[in-house]
Amino acid sequence: MRRWTIGILALLAGCGQADEPDASVNLTQDDSILPMPSPTPETLVTIPTRFVGIWDSDGAACAADPAGTNRLVVAANAITMGDRELPVRGITLADAGAVDIDIVGDRGGITEQRRYRLALGKGGTLDMMADGGPVRRVRCDAPAGAEAAARNAIALNLAPDGLQTVAGASSRALPFGSPSEIVLRVVEAATQSLPERSRNETCGEGPLDIATYPKIAVYFQEGRFVGWSARGRGLTTMSGVGIGAKRATVDSSIDAPVEETSLGREFTSGGLSGTYDDRDNVNALWAGSTCTAR
Repeated sequence: MRRWTIGILALLAGCGQADEPDASVNLTQDDSILPMPSPTPETLVTIPTRFVGIWDSDGAACAADPAGTNRLVVAANAITMGDRELPVRGITLADAGAVDIDIVGDRGGITEQRRYRLALGKGGTLDMMADGGPVRRVRCDAPAGAEAAARNAIALNLAPDGLQTVAGASSRALPFGSPSEIVLRVVEAATQSLPERSRNETCGEGPLDIATYPKIAVYFQEGRFVGWSARGRGLTTMSGVGIGAKRATVDSSIDAPVEETSLGREFTSGGLSGTYDDRDNVNALWAGSTCTAR
């Protein structure tokens, strides 16, 4: 059996042993480093910005100059442990907002293959799981981390025929019919959150798979994006139509006649639909197939 010899990085030493590397161990190709991911994990292009930043054992280690061996720097496509930068070869979503990071590198002519699981703990700590067990790190760069998130931020806009994103000076349309995996990645990046997943088998247009985020629910059928519904304030169309918008705002941007339906005072414009409350504020907004009960 071909064996890979992998030295445990000093990063995985205990918090009280910041400068003492662990003893090395031998792992065989058949050894399990972490529990296997789900059979069809959702893959990501970059590490989510909530993990991007500089991390270390504690406040004193964060302030140390030079940095100790427990210093962890997470970038969009690489992880630096101590003085070693390790390129990321794969990123997959795990349970409860965690991500699995696959790294393949070379150390002294020996191929090194590893998987690390990153998760945010209470108080914004970073919990990292690897072959040596769990490690907890604190953020050293709260301002820099916020700036990194802002630089990578994606603004999400509602549209009658799908969604639109804006990142810097570029924009992108996500029309109905787009593959579900693409829409899920974009909405996760825009909301910095993972959805609750469910399925509605009783829709007249056929079963719908639903991904519910804090401000939006997106609907899929047979792996394709087919609808969305806004949830609370925060997301709007490019012209400002969203939950909480005044009827005057709606009327000034789109032609949306109102009629009384079983849902209340309902308006429709193209593929965009919604309802007003008794103060003429938008209190529901949707487009496409959402299995709206009437």
